[in-house]
Amino acid sequence: MVEKHSENTAKDDPAKYDVAKYNERSFSTLIRAIHLSQGYFSFVLVNCNSLELRQQIVDRLQATCTHKPQQMLLSKSATTLYTTIAAEVDNKTPPALMILGLESVESIDRLLVSTNLVCSEFSNKFSFPVIFWVTDELLRKIIRTAPDLYNRMTTIRFVS
Repeated sequence: MVEKHSENTAKDDPAKYDVAKYNERSFSTLIRAIHLSQGYFSFVLVNCNSLELRQQIVDRLQATCTHKPQQMLLSKSATTLYTTIAAEVDNKTPPALMILGLESVESIDRLLVSTNLVCSEFSNKFSFPVIFWVTDELLRKIIRTAPDLYNRMTTIRFVS
């Protein structure tokens, strides 16, 4: 299982670190979270405000990670995450599933509330880590709208 509080959490102050070193440490933490969650369900929240940096990290994960995460781009009209993930993986078990596009979902409050209500069901259905890529704004919304979901997440932060 992944430790609840990883080395680079949202509570760390990135200003006290060199940005490149901080992000490298975050990348190692993300790789470790994926590796340690093989065969188990976990929520991993990756906080990154730069879409360009996010794409670089995703590309690097695909190029270097032993357990290559599957990518899922949410549609703007998505209203539930549980059923969307279930349909995407279709009873297969990817090494990890990265959820991209949360910032573009039109009914994000509805999606977060519905996910919060069924967050305990994820571990019954899935045996792989689900990685949420979020901005600071979306992170605040998750904390406010889906506190149970947030409390189950390991948080890793990248700074630009």
